[in-house]
Amino acid sequence: MPAKSSFTIALFAAALLSGGAFAAEPPGHHAHHHAFAPDVDAFHAVLAPLWHARPGKERSRNACAQVGQLETLAGNIRSADAKPLLSSLAGLKKQCRTAPGDIDAAFFDVHEAFHRLID
Repeated sequence: MPAKSSFTIALFAAALLSGGAFAAEPPGHHAHHHAFAPDVDAFHAVLAPLWHARPGKERSRNACAQVGQLETLAGNIRSADAKPLLSSLAGLKKQCRTAPGDIDAAFFDVHEAFHRLID
């Protein structure tokens, strides 16, 4: 078999074995590139991996563990009105204290408040 054909076959096999993608992103992860203000970007850098993690006990535990940091970062946002975001974080914090296994609705509210902030 000519060298070019062997290379093509090897490249095709590598694509199949990698699921058709060569990116170093974990499965299910989508790279997002935004032009946020630095204060909003700092909040997003903590929220995004929590939100995009597989829903379940581990994500809930991690979100609750980071809610204080998220509140601090949201409180530092000066480039947009963060009051609704802070309010949603207070709801998440309360849910983490009272029912840490059932935070999906409160966490969804935080995500939605963040999207309203950036729109």
